Amino acid sequence: MNGQLDLSGKLIIKAQLGEDIRRIPIHNEDITYDELVLMMQRVFRGKLLSNDEVTIKYKDEDGDLITIFDSSDLSFAIQCSRILKLTLFVNGQPRPLESSQVKYLRRELIELRNKVNRLLDSLEPPGEPGPSTNIPENGKP
Repeated sequence: MNGQLDLSGKLIIKAQLGEDIRRIPIHNEDITYDELVLMMQRVFRGKLLSNDEVTIKYKDEDGDLITIFDSSDLSFAIQCSRILKLTLFVNGQPRPLESSQVKYLRRELIELRNKVNRLLDSLEPPGEPGPSTNIPENGKP
């Protein structure tokens, strides 16, 4: 043996979640879709939660991303290639948001809201009530 692993006949899954790519050798090709999702939750532990909506897509021979919806889609994908290149989308996004990103986005949105409110306030003539005070709550004058 020349020091290389014998992977002939074995299925290799290359799974990508955001910038993180994992290579997983598969010994049992009769894997179901549900088993694949569970495997992805284990492989990307901490980045994939059990209540996340996960969409799995594979790259076909043309480089297109094809959605794997069930076990028959998965079987077809396995038949197409010995190296199955998967891309995971979490809650419709190509990568999960880290908590620091969520905090940053929240801060940015609050700043935007405050800026919009300041701009709206600057449009009000001084000393006159704003248009919102002239309209009764039921919407009728």
